[in-house]
Amino acid sequence: MAPSTVVLVTGVNKEQRAEDVLPEETETDLMADTLLGIGRGLVEQYLSRPNHTVIGSVRDSKAPAAQELKSLPAAEGSKFILVSIESTSPTDPQQAVKEIEAAGIDHLDVVIANAGFAPKPALPDVVDVQDLVDSFQVNTVAPVRLFQAVKPLLEKSSSPKWVYVSSAAASIANLEVHHAAFVNAYGIAKAAQNFFTV
Repeated sequence: MAPSTVVLVTGVNKEQRAEDVLPEETETDLMADTLLGIGRGLVEQYLSRPNHTVIGSVRDSKAPAAQELKSLPAAEGSKFILVSIESTSPTDPQQAVKEIEAAGIDHLDVVIANAGFAPKPALPDVVDVQDLVDSFQVNTVAPVRLFQAVKPLLEKSSSPKWVYVSSAAASIANLEVHHAAFVNAYGIAKAAQNFFTV
């Protein structure tokens, strides 16, 4: 059997309706009932490949919706492991690494920092400062904590990859094109994380 590729994806059970995260004024090709579930989609894709160990993180691994993830179909030699990482917790990433190592995993080939927080869209003059703080905590600080926690396992891979899921809202050059002024707190925090990732 080929060696297993080990992938960690954060934010795997988040589902939101497009209209919950896009301002009413935004023109979009998304249908109103479209669900956004990037993390879960990534998990499903990696599990469909043979010989992949896929680790998914959610806020609460004991929640019924999280437990449902354990029943996702997997290709031959692939398996799914569920861990808890609450993005506002300073200790969850380190605890998750301990759980990963306890499961016999000694390296990570790919880490996809997908978990995120998008507060209610608001223009700069009315954006709630607490939304800005919360967005920085989840979209900027949490991925740094995650990176620091998983770095030793990434360094043991022959081809390590750190992937941060950003957003068009983080683009200063395309601010008007993407209506990013409406998602101020989110865009600013995502842009800050882009700076860290580069």
